[in-house]
Amino acid sequence: MKIGSLLSRLLLFANGLSLDAPLVAVAWQEIAAHQLNGPLQNYERLLLFMATWLVYAGDRLLDSRGVLTSVVDIPRHQFVARNFWPLLCLWIVLLMTTAVMTWLCLNPSAILIAVFILGLLGGYFALCLWLPIARWVIPREVIVSLFFIVAVLFFPLLEASPPINQELAFTLIRFSIPSGGLILLNCLGIASWEAEMDRQAGESTLATRFPFVVKFFPGIAIATGIVFLLIDRLLVHEWNIFGGSVCTAAIMIGLLDSAWIPQDLKPILADAMLIVPFAIQAIVL
Repeated sequence: MKIGSLLSRLLLFANGLSLDAPLVAVAWQEIAAHQLNGPLQNYERLLLFMATWLVYAGDRLLDSRGVLTSVVDIPRHQFVARNFWPLLCLWIVLLMTTAVMTWLCLNPSAILIAVFILGLLGGYFALCLWLPIARWVIPREVIVSLFFIVAVLFFPLLEASPPINQELAFTLIRFSIPSGGLILLNCLGIASWEAEMDRQAGESTLATRFPFVVKFFPGIAIATGIVFLLIDRLLVHEWNIFGGSVCTAAIMIGLLDSAWIPQDLKPILADAMLIVPFAIQAIVL
């Protein structure tokens, strides 16, 4: 009981600090580098980790406004709201550190591409603040999925530097469909478990807009995992570890909908399931 309680506290603390998303990004960056045969540098792993943390922590800092005086009780939002100023100071320090590292480590063309990508993402968040209906028109879950694909492919593509050809396009499609789809499924699961709280807070998510998602999420997750497996089988004409590992992760996310799992741990465990494909491939390959 004590071990379980301690583990739960550690998971909640890591989630409150927004450490789960950067760890997932770095894990999938390794998968992308393996598929593209592009060896990664340590500073590239660190830059992705910090950039992902800045995006997710920044989003949570924005979401935490007024949380302490509302009826919404989402643990990560409560944690960020209680520790707003220390986290904001940390965010500013890491932003400056990331900017300096980017300037020193990347060439000008790579910096321009990175700034353009982050500019688009920042523009989306700014638009949502200025015009909240933007989240209804362009769901956050879709933006998160697209940003994830671009972010984890950024450095592997720079290192691989392959010519644009059919083989590269095939590899990118094979990687992007399951990786982006799994992130979208993860966001969908979290949205379904927090649908009532999001509805009270006036948040627009795919689960608040489409209530059937909440009711049928386990089936949606399992079906999605099978689809990922079949798509990868069709693309490479054989059963393989990558397709099987992604299918396993999707099914495990669906199983988290069980009533036996505490509600506040489900989002954290769903993020942990995103590392399953990396763990399986690291053990088997």
